[in-house]
Amino acid sequence: MEKRLFELIIAIRKKCLYTEEKIRSELKLTPGEFNGLLAVEPGERILGHTFSRRTGLSPSRGSRVIGRLMQSGFVQSETVPENRRSMEVFLTQKGKTMRKTIENRMEECEKRFTSQLDENQITDIKQALEQLADVM
Repeated sequence: MEKRLFELIIAIRKKCLYTEEKIRSELKLTPGEFNGLLAVEPGERILGHTFSRRTGLSPSRGSRVIGRLMQSGFVQSETVPENRRSMEVFLTQKGKTMRKTIENRMEECEKRFTSQLDENQITDIKQALEQLADVM
């Protein structure tokens, strides 16, 4: 019997979550730290509510994750001069280094499965996944 699209998505999600957990475990990062480091681009300064939106967290939970990232030395924050109730978050050098390490591990994972595909297949899969993400 042919699998439903939803079942295929679940199977891929499980494999990706396993890989994410492995990376997080090796780097000793919480899920919030992992996602938080990926939410801020190197050299970028973002508002706290933007951080929360990008990580899919409530503003209060996002604030706690920012606090944890600050304690770990991965980010710093500054009050926005025009609005003292808002803060901007940015990666420290340690945060940039950890983010690059995460990206390298993700790239290694991607290479493991793309090495079994040709360029046309990779392009087709990316386009299909982008379309699927857009319609969901």
